Amino acid sequence: MKTAGLILVMLLVLPGIPGVSSLFASPVAGNDAGVFVPGRFMSLAGAPDGSVYLLTETQQLVRVTGDGNQTTISLPRVFESKPTDRFCDLAVDGNSVALCGFAFPVLFVLDLQKPSEYSIVRASDQEAASLHLLNVSRDNEGWRVRDAEGYVFRLKNEQPLSRMPDFSALEAGENSKAIVLPPPRSENDLTMTGRVQKEDGRLLWVAPTPPAPRKVMSVDFLGVDPAGRTNFVVMTASGELDSEFTVYAVLRGQIVASASIPGPYGLEMQRFCRLAPDGSIIYAQSLEKGKEGILLKRLRLEGKN
Repeated sequence: MKTAGLILVMLLVLPGIPGVSSLFASPVAGNDAGVFVPGRFMSLAGAPDGSVYLLTETQQLVRVTGDGNQTTISLPRVFESKPTDRFCDLAVDGNSVALCGFAFPVLFVLDLQKPSEYSIVRASDQEAASLHLLNVSRDNEGWRVRDAEGYVFRLKNEQPLSRMPDFSALEAGENSKAIVLPPPRSENDLTMTGRVQKEDGRLLWVAPTPPAPRKVMSVDFLGVDPAGRTNFVVMTASGELDSEFTVYAVLRGQIVASASIPGPYGLEMQRFCRLAPDGSIIYAQSLEKGKEGILLKRLRLEGKN
């Protein structure tokens, strides 16, 4: 594996918070202080304007902009919902945010210019009424959702639900095709883990095999960046307490850039790591034990295309 270069860049500047320095001109991997954001969060997503939206456990959105400002948006109450019926994931599309939750078989879309009420995205067929949604993303044709059983569907308002191939990743591949991540044949057989396939079954990429006794435990597809690279986060481990996470940018089946990131230790987030519209990778890192909040970071993988 050859990495032509790596730039690890601090996402934002937040004056007055100890340990957060100014934007580095030539940052060194591992020295990214990140941006402190107080609170407990369910998920995060990047917006086209460079800002990041965090979904809090108390059903609010925190918008962190490129100039360091943090703004809290209180979400409207969902009609007839119980206090325990909360959202767990979000996706940003221009000036709107789509939200989903286990208790709801529909998407709630909030206009960020008028965040006072939702528009509802629902499928037209009866099957959709029994969905328990955990995750949402955007593709060129509408929305994609993943339910509590791990199935991924294309969702368009007032149209029949379209189920994607088994073991499809949530994010869209090139030309909105599915990326398929085959699971192990059994809990003790990891021979398929690390293999990534196209929707038609052709092999797209195989995650690097780590030195024994470590094994590839999981691969998550983050999406296709503006340079046409497919981006992944891979977890390796030899036991339960030594997990390591690496992000990869892959072009024509070859790794062109990679970097290690902290895992979601201490976080209870649906998704702690996402590909932003500009091609950077945004992720949350937990604070020291006993401290509430996260460090929000942005990582840019620069490699030979």
